Amino acid sequence: MIAPLERLATNPLIRPAQISFARATGSFNPGASVDLASGRVVLLVRVYEGDTRRSSIAIALSSDGVRIDEIRDRPAITREEPYEEWGVEDARVTWLEDERRYAITYTGYSPAGPRVCLITTDDLLSPARYRRHGPRINGENKNCVVFPEKIDGQYVILHRPMPRIVCIRVSSLESEWPEAGVPLVGPRPGSWRSSRVGAGAPPIRTRIGWLLPFHGATSIEEGNVYSMGWCVLDLKKPEKVLYVSDAPALTPEAPYEIERNAIPQVDMANFRTGVRVVFPQGLVERGEDFMVYYGAADVSVAAARVRKRDLIASLAVAIKLKQGGVPL
Repeated sequence: MIAPLERLATNPLIRPAQISFARATGSFNPGASVDLASGRVVLLVRVYEGDTRRSSIAIALSSDGVRIDEIRDRPAITREEPYEEWGVEDARVTWLEDERRYAITYTGYSPAGPRVCLITTDDLLSPARYRRHGPRINGENKNCVVFPEKIDGQYVILHRPMPRIVCIRVSSLESEWPEAGVPLVGPRPGSWRSSRVGAGAPPIRTRIGWLLPFHGATSIEEGNVYSMGWCVLDLKKPEKVLYVSDAPALTPEAPYEIERNAIPQVDMANFRTGVRVVFPQGLVERGEDFMVYYGAADVSVAAARVRKRDLIASLAVAIKLKQGGVPL
């Protein structure tokens, strides 16, 4: 049995009413990292603005990773460029240790559709130092994460051309990234990920491989339920999948993970039994625990924890016994 995630008693960590710079109907889908100067957990939170019907990204801070100490009173990333005209959404954050900078991938939405975009910075808490690099991949695409270290001298990136996760390598983050890559994980009919999957948070190096949380969704007919699973990739060859969850590690069950009322940030026609969403985007190490930060019901931010040694030990056993699901 894989060590279970435990939801925080403080959930939801961030609700729309806590956003001061907009009349928000959603504050969800948080990217996460740790600010090296202060040691605080930094969340880049998607904010859906009820008046503009567009999204921006806010900064929230937590000293213990369990309670929010501060939410900045202005957005960190706003709709400044043509490729962001319809919104900036769903940031993921990678600390590139060797380069002493952060890579922030996010979705820029415009009449051209959703595009994978990139920002780099040496200071996550100073948006004035954010440097935009624009869309990185041609065509509609989402759910992109950058590995925290190079492998064989190359950056490793996961992205999601619908409906599966693919792995690509590039020599430079600033150059255009290829659309085609090695497929890693895809949908499986009749399972918790029957319709589509996408990378969650940037992976973390462990003794058994790269630990990657990812999301899977069922079809609209099955409720369009978003859940979270674990994936483990080979350390030296991340194109090789060692483990993938055959059952979700976290699925919408708590009241704040299920929204039955109409909300403007989603098309309710796609959610026939209510908005049932667990959408992981942040994974950080905090003491003895892994902390997973996720969007709950496309409304709020929540988190769950699991003891690192317990999770890794249980995954190691599953890999040794060749348990787990089928990646593709």
